[in-house]
Amino acid sequence: MKASIIILIAMIWGGLQFGTGGAFGAGLLAFIAYILLSKKNPAPVQDSETSASGDHSPAQPVPGNTLTHTDPLSLEQRVLQLEQSLATLQNEMQQLKAQNNSQISPAFEASSTPISAAHPVENSWAASSLPTPPQEITPEISSPPLSLEINDISAVMPSETSTADSAAALPPLSRQTLSEETHDSTGLSSTEPQAAATPPSPQAAPSRPAPPLPLQPAEPDWLSVQLSKAFQMGKDWLLGGNTVVRVGILILFFGLAFLLKFAADNSMLPVELRFAGTAIGAIVLLVIGWRLRDKRREYALIMQGGGVGVLYLTAFTALKFAVIPAGFALVFLILVGVFSAILAIKQDARSLAVMGITGGFLAPILTSTGQGSHIALFSYFALLNAGIFAMAWYKTWRPLNLLGFVFTFGIATSWGALKYKPELLASTEPFLILFFLFYVGIALLYALRQQVALKSYVDGTLIFGTPLAAFGLQAALVHDIEFALAGSAVVLSAFYLSIAQFLRAKKRDELRLLFEALLALGVLFATLAIPLAFDARTTAASWAVEAAAIIWVSLRQERLRSLCCALALQIIAGIAFFNHSGPLADNALAILNSGYIGGLMLALSGLFSGYLMQKEAALAWFRPGKMISPLLAAWGLLWWTGAGLNEIWQFIIHTEQSSAIALFAAFSALLASLACKKWQWPLLRLPALALFPLLALISMPVLATHTHPLAGWGLLAWPLTLPLALYLLWRHEDEDQQALPILHTVGIWLASILIAAELAWLISQAVPEGVWRATAWPIICAAVLWLLASYGSKIRWPIARFSQSYFIAGAAPLAAGLLLWALFALGSDGNPDPLPYLPLLNPLDIALGSGVVALIAWKRKLLSLQLLDLSKWTAPVLLTLGFLWLNAELLRVFHHWGDEIYSLSTLLDSLRIQAVFALFWSSASIIAILMLKRFATEASYASVASRHALRGILLVLWAWLLAANFNDGSLLNIRYLPLLNLLELAQLAVLGALYLAWRDFKSTSADAELPSWLAYTALATLFIWFNGALLRGLHHLLAFPFSLLEALHSSSLQQIFMLAWGLFSLAALQFAKRDSMLRLLAIACAPVMLVMWLWTFYANLSQAGSRWPLINPLDLIQIGIFALLALWLYRVDKLRGGLPVQWLKIGAGATLFVWLNGVLLRTLHHWGDVPYQLGPLLQSTLVQAALSIFWTLLAFGLMLYATRKTDRSLWFSGAALLVIVVGKLFMLDLSRISGIERIISFIGVGVLLLIIGYLSPLPPKKEEP
Repeated sequence: MKASIIILIAMIWGGLQFGTGGAFGAGLLAFIAYILLSKKNPAPVQDSETSASGDHSPAQPVPGNTLTHTDPLSLEQRVLQLEQSLATLQNEMQQLKAQNNSQISPAFEASSTPISAAHPVENSWAASSLPTPPQEITPEISSPPLSLEINDISAVMPSETSTADSAAALPPLSRQTLSEETHDSTGLSSTEPQAAATPPSPQAAPSRPAPPLPLQPAEPDWLSVQLSKAFQMGKDWLLGGNTVVRVGILILFFGLAFLLKFAADNSMLPVELRFAGTAIGAIVLLVIGWRLRDKRREYALIMQGGGVGVLYLTAFTALKFAVIPAGFALVFLILVGVFSAILAIKQDARSLAVMGITGGFLAPILTSTGQGSHIALFSYFALLNAGIFAMAWYKTWRPLNLLGFVFTFGIATSWGALKYKPELLASTEPFLILFFLFYVGIALLYALRQQVALKSYVDGTLIFGTPLAAFGLQAALVHDIEFALAGSAVVLSAFYLSIAQFLRAKKRDELRLLFEALLALGVLFATLAIPLAFDARTTAASWAVEAAAIIWVSLRQERLRSLCCALALQIIAGIAFFNHSGPLADNALAILNSGYIGGLMLALSGLFSGYLMQKEAALAWFRPGKMISPLLAAWGLLWWTGAGLNEIWQFIIHTEQSSAIALFAAFSALLASLACKKWQWPLLRLPALALFPLLALISMPVLATHTHPLAGWGLLAWPLTLPLALYLLWRHEDEDQQALPILHTVGIWLASILIAAELAWLISQAVPEGVWRATAWPIICAAVLWLLASYGSKIRWPIARFSQSYFIAGAAPLAAGLLLWALFALGSDGNPDPLPYLPLLNPLDIALGSGVVALIAWKRKLLSLQLLDLSKWTAPVLLTLGFLWLNAELLRVFHHWGDEIYSLSTLLDSLRIQAVFALFWSSASIIAILMLKRFATEASYASVASRHALRGILLVLWAWLLAANFNDGSLLNIRYLPLLNLLELAQLAVLGALYLAWRDFKSTSADAELPSWLAYTALATLFIWFNGALLRGLHHLLAFPFSLLEALHSSSLQQIFMLAWGLFSLAALQFAKRDSMLRLLAIACAPVMLVMWLWTFYANLSQAGSRWPLINPLDLIQIGIFALLALWLYRVDKLRGGLPVQWLKIGAGATLFVWLNGVLLRTLHHWGDVPYQLGPLLQSTLVQAALSIFWTLLAFGLMLYATRKTDRSLWFSGAALLVIVVGKLFMLDLSRISGIERIISFIGVGVLLLIIGYLSPLPPKKEEP
């Protein structure tokens, strides 16, 4: 049965994915997997005693004997128990006989008198020793009983059989005539004839007892026999290659799959009957829950809740499918809700009440058609809320109250947003008031009934949520009526204050929390009435001042709640003021306007509150004030800054705003400094010290617009604010030692940048042409560095006082900026208009020279002050800069004197200029190397730095050498000659320079051997250059396209390169004399070997070759590659050893397999007119048939060779290939191949399989030593 299910599932999947053939193949593979994974039955083992006696005859059947089939494993255990019991019986009887024959019952004497089955032996050990076999396997014998001698008791020992045989019949058991109990224990019939019990005469007694008559096994039924035969036939088919049975079975299963699919896709029951059945099921759940309400309450409530939920869902779904009308659905949902509420109250079940109320509120929503009356809707909701109020009178079910609140106000809000119009106020306002009173009353009832528990008796959601929700809806209703909302706030305030007064009159301490909540609501609505009646900004500013006063009183009286409320009011006032801020009136005055005055009130309130919070008396009572005080101060400063900036933006013209902001920042910092000293508030020193960073931010728009800083008010602002910022740093020097160095650094940066910007503007006014303006920055940086180096240490404050801030932190970014400018200036052509261009005597070169002089002076000053030693960085930086600047200078010469465009693209695009540069730098490098070798000393710093610089230049030349290989070499308008052209001459010059550098490295290095990574890099460079030269030669001499993509797509070029690579690698492997060089070359050849090996796969998949197999360039080159790979592996194994032979065999086998398949496909392409493309090859019936037979032949060869060599792994490789062939036949060929090709494919593969099965069996396992 399991095999049938597995095969059926696999067949359906294969049919859906690959068609009919896929179904056959998938079913076959599933059947194979099931057979291979099934456990084989153990071979039968004969009983030792039976074998010794020579009795090998099978058990003879006895007519009339029947046997009930049981589980094979269970039956085997029972048979083994019976055998053990019989063996124990035999041993005990022999021991008793040997000890005392007189103690044995006459029925057991050694005479030949048989024991009658009709005379039981009372209290004998035989009756107790023999185990009682299970009733299921007890045989019934209708033949006459036979005698059994005690000496022949071994005859009752059965032979061991296989598990499968033991499932069909018991082992041979003889009749035992010990007693009637023994008969019962062995399952013999108690109605046997008594005549057989008469013992025969002694003369007639045989010398040996008659052989026992074995019991007859029960005949299996017909169905079991047929299933066993079918399963055995399937196994025979799998092992013998019979393919006839498979087709009929898989077609039958496939038809069953379609039948099941048809049954799943077609519904047999109408929709109405389904809904009715669902509703009946829900009613059954309700009935069951109601009947079990006393016995199992929790279970009963779950059942009732499920029934109510199913009824809701059934009604809603039936309505959506138009099975029932909307009116009927509404009535039904209401009845269900009422019913669930009744059940809830009856059983004190809150969950049922929640479900009922939910259904009640959702009923009109789910059944709504959009045409109903809001009066009817809200009246219905009033009834529901009255029910909730009634339940709240008896039950303290808070979730029910919250649910009603959410549904009532949520749906009311949705209706108001979608349907409300001002003319509906008269019919809507009463309902809002009613709902508000309902839930205020519900909240009060909950508090009055729950307060006895002294825990969570105030429902905060309803206490505070009800007025907020109702007031929000009221605001939407009366938004177009002047002062209506303010009046509503006053009414609400009076309402809550009245209730609070009522509770206070009760003088019940347990209601204190409720009293405070209601009092807070009354005060809140009274406070809200003010802004609702007056201007928003005025109200907000008043709130801020009020909050500051409350904070002062709260700190004096130590009232925590009022303090928290005041802090919140401070924030709310600011938010309200910001939300209602807008443009000023046209006649508004600067500073004397409501916007600025309100912002100033907010700022002063925040600062005053922060000042109060940081006092010692306040901190002693309210410790969080230490954290809140900075926040309040920041809040006040934020409003101070915002109000000031807003005034500047409103009343100052755009061009002067930056200067005005700088003056405002300086004035604010000065005020903060004065207040810090006067009121001893250390926090205010931060705004005073932050003036330099603020001025840096303010200067950014000025620098971004390229206007000079001293324009307009800037002439007053910057000369005033920069010294003031420096003065504030001096004023607070003893208060913050950590931030002062950073601020001094920012100051020198800001001053340098502003001076450079002003100088650039002045230069541009004097000489607008050329690059003169760009020299302002290097001149100022050089001047600042030179002044610091010359006079900085003489100024005691602030330079000498903060030497690291000025000499290192302040000057280092200027030096870096100077170097960055030098790099940036590389992109300029150095046009000195109106002057002519002269190398080294132009504005760029002069500015750069002054910068280099200043850098050297600054570096020496740092060294003399022992602040920082930059010696090891100076030479590399200057040499690198010199290299880049010299290249730019050469390119500028080409530009000004040779009419070349000065741009990086010119240098990158013009290989002619690159070749000239390469020749120049290669020649310069060769000369430098020769001079260093002759004149320089080994340990001198100049020689070390020069060699490092040369290595950098050679690295650039090496990179150009590699990049130049992507050019075809057409640099001059002359005929191309290999190696004798400008490009390759420059490349040879670079190679010569690299060679001389290598020789110099060997002479100066302690290790004479070239580092391995450098050696591999050199070989790779030669290899890349060789490929580039080869491709250029083929391009110019044989008209091949010079393109890497074309080379990848050209089979001829690929074959030429493979041949060249092979010769290159062969020469490297053959002519290397030293083992170290051979090892180096062998490892270096590894990537080439890998690429060539992978190319064989690519070539077999993409290149069709020529008509004749094997004797064509493609196959010959591949054969050469295989030979070269073998030689390379031989050399590597000889040098290193330990190669993974098994993996190499696998790789070689895969390679030969792909190549042989390629040879076959190319032959079929040329001789069978099949396009050499993947799609046509897969669709070709000729190709598929040929592949099937060819793969089978390959498997035959592998398995035959494996059998001869007793190589099981190789034999299994061939078997795996056969499995692939079989899968291909049934999953691909069967559905896509027709005609003679399929016949040839199936017959050929079948015959070959038969031959393989005969000539190449599985080799035996090798015996382990």
